[in-house]
Amino acid sequence: MSLIKNNPFNILVPVEERDEFLLYNTLTGGLDVLTYDDGIQLSGIAMMKHADSDNYSQNFINDLSEKEYLIDSDFDVLNLLERNVNETQFKNAGVINLTIGTTITCNMGCSYCFEFVKPNHTLKDDKVKKGIVDYISQIVTNSGKVVHTLSVTWYGGEPLINVKAIEDLSVDLRNLAQKFNLKYDANVITNGIYLNKKNADILVKSGVRTAQITIDGAREVHDRKRPLKQTKGENYFKIIRNIAEVDSKDLSFTIRLNIDKEVAESIPTLLDDFYEYGIWPQKNAQIHFDPAWLRSYEEIDLSEEEGNKRMSVDEYFEFKQNFRLELIKRYNNWAAGINKKTAKLKWDLPMYQSTCATWASPISLVIDPNGYVHKCWETIHDDSKAPTNVFEPYDPNRFQKYSAFNRYTHSDVCRNCSYLPICDKISCSYEAIKKKVPECTPWKYKLENYLKTQYLRMFEQPETITAPQRVDTFNSGHSNK
Repeated sequence: MSLIKNNPFNILVPVEERDEFLLYNTLTGGLDVLTYDDGIQLSGIAMMKHADSDNYSQNFINDLSEKEYLIDSDFDVLNLLERNVNETQFKNAGVINLTIGTTITCNMGCSYCFEFVKPNHTLKDDKVKKGIVDYISQIVTNSGKVVHTLSVTWYGGEPLINVKAIEDLSVDLRNLAQKFNLKYDANVITNGIYLNKKNADILVKSGVRTAQITIDGAREVHDRKRPLKQTKGENYFKIIRNIAEVDSKDLSFTIRLNIDKEVAESIPTLLDDFYEYGIWPQKNAQIHFDPAWLRSYEEIDLSEEEGNKRMSVDEYFEFKQNFRLELIKRYNNWAAGINKKTAKLKWDLPMYQSTCATWASPISLVIDPNGYVHKCWETIHDDSKAPTNVFEPYDPNRFQKYSAFNRYTHSDVCRNCSYLPICDKISCSYEAIKKKVPECTPWKYKLENYLKTQYLRMFEQPETITAPQRVDTFNSGHSNK
């Protein structure tokens, strides 16, 4: 006889239409289909502290145990969490995630921006530039880590206001990477206004391969939500033209969409504009849409009118599914017109969330224009939050309190939650520490129905959706922003 118990990260979803159950594990990402009888048996085990394996068929026990849906009754589930934490940290221990703020200044005045104070700091001092390169060199040689990758994010404010800093520093950083035989990659987070052909060429020559651009809906909505400080300047269509004119073979784009009701309503017009300018679906391999539920910061006192524009979790998940369907429909209409192979929906599954690497890793960091070293880009405008600067010798002990953060043990409220491994609300360590009880991930309320809807689509409209595949993600600190 052996005693077993349900893995607490199992999510069991009844599918009455097919007399089946979907079984998803938020920690491993495992997704399986159970017969009705097996689902009922597992549901019964989940209600018990432990169960005798001899009371069940050997095939049932072996299959679910092999995939860790069932575990030994004396197995501490915290060991499962610790194993995943260790595997993730080991896998990415040699990556320097370096974010450099070229300026705190921005040419936009977005109401939802978390940088409430924007000091006029810009990275121009050659002493600071040299200090950054020297500091990274010290990390490679003195951190005790076997560093293999230098991954750079150019950030602001609006980083392209100071494109010269990107141009200058990229030469030295890439030379450093070559000296130490490091893989080098770079991306930029920009509002797109200054992403003209000249600056795009500079970025490409500087090793930048991806640009994230936020476009909040079509022109009327976007220009109101992301207004230029120079009120007479062209906004939305300038960004669209910039994207259209960049050679997509050299630079790909992630289009960030901060979704509220107004933005959602204008998405069809935005997609029409992308088509008219030859951006999407024409350059579909280089364009990735990244919708996000518009985040509210506690420092912002929303008016009743603005609050009413925000979506509920139900409204957002309905938008997400409809948006995915709209993209597939538009893509396939375009593809059919040029005798190109049509596409299917990929399953949208929650991603395993690791502790923010920039916060937790002693070799990952954010550097502001004055050379102060931060552990989160949400403090880049506040020198008092920086534990050190690039003119001090690199000392990993300065970052011990950050490295000690563990998203799995941070909150007693969250520790026993089945959704903790996929909780994107505790992925930002800085925000998690600020709040005694972090917000719950929307997946907690929508996952079961979301999985079931996609599963039934495989039978009702098989031509529209592929089989599910897990996609792993790595939280460098740039997710959920």
